[in-house]
Amino acid sequence: MALLDQIKYQFKTGGVSIKIIYINVLVYALFLILGNIFALMKWNPQGINNIDDYFSFNSSPLIFLKRPWTILTYMFLHGSFWHIFNNMLIYFFTARMYEDLMGKKSALSTYIIGGFCGAILYLITHNLFPLFRDMGDIPMLGASAAVMAVFVGLATYTPNFEVMLFGIIKIKMKYLAMVWVAFDIVGLSNSDGIAHFAHLGGAFWGYLYVSNFKKGKDISYWFDNFITKMSGLTTKRKIKIVYKKKKAEKKSSVPNSKSRQEKVDDILDKIKLSGYESLTKEEKDYLFDASKHI
Repeated sequence: MALLDQIKYQFKTGGVSIKIIYINVLVYALFLILGNIFALMKWNPQGINNIDDYFSFNSSPLIFLKRPWTILTYMFLHGSFWHIFNNMLIYFFTARMYEDLMGKKSALSTYIIGGFCGAILYLITHNLFPLFRDMGDIPMLGASAAVMAVFVGLATYTPNFEVMLFGIIKIKMKYLAMVWVAFDIVGLSNSDGIAHFAHLGGAFWGYLYVSNFKKGKDISYWFDNFITKMSGLTTKRKIKIVYKKKKAEKKSSVPNSKSRQEKVDDILDKIKLSGYESLTKEEKDYLFDASKHI
C-alpha cells in the first residue's frame, strides 16, 4: 500500500514527463491483462484479432477514418516489455531536462504533436511507396515517434550538452541525435517491423519546433493553449508571498533572491520574445549551467 501511495504522490506532484511515463506503463499493464482475457475467452469484437489493433494507428486511410482516436492512442501502446522499457528509458533521461528548459506545455505538446507527425508521415509513406503498399494494412503502436520528438528537440536546444553513453563514452547530444536519425534513414526500406518513417516524423517536429523557439517563434502556441484548457495546466507562475517581521526590515545581502527555475523561466520568456540570439553571454551560460543540474 505504501508503494501505491508513493506512486499516486509522484503522479500528482511530478511533472508532465513523469505523468506520461506512468500513463504509458499503466496502459501497457491494462492492455496486457485485457489481451490475455480476450484470448482466453476467445472474444473477437468486430473481427479484431488483437485488442491492440482497435487502438493502434493503421496504415489504411479507411481504417483511420473509422478510428480517428488512434492517432492519439497509438503513442501510449506498446507491443512488448522491451518495447516500452526502451522507449520510457530514453524518455526518462531526456524529457525531464526538456521539460525544465521548455516548460510543461511545451513538454506535453512536443510529445503529442511529435506522435501526430510520426503517424501522418507513416500514413503517407505507406500509401505512397509500392514496397509498403504491397504489405497491406499494417497497424503501428508505440511511443517512439513522440520520444524521438523530445529527444531531437533537446538535442536542438542543447546541442553541445555532453552525456555519458553506457557510462564510458562521452558524447554530445547533437551527435547522439544524428546517429539515431541516421539509423532510421538507413532502415527506411527494411522490413524489420520498425516504423522508421514515424520516427523521422517525430524527429522532424522536435527539430522544427525548437529551432523556431530559439528564434522567438512558438509554432505550437495554438495547440499549447488547447492542451492547457484540456489538462488544467497554467502558464501563470505561482507567486510566492513572504511575510517578514517588522524588526527584520534589513536589506538582504543576496542581490537576487529568485530561484534557479524562476531565472530559467525569465530567460525562456526572453527567448520567446526576442529569440535565442538576444541573450547575453551570461544568460546563455546560466541556461546551459542550469541544464546540468536537472
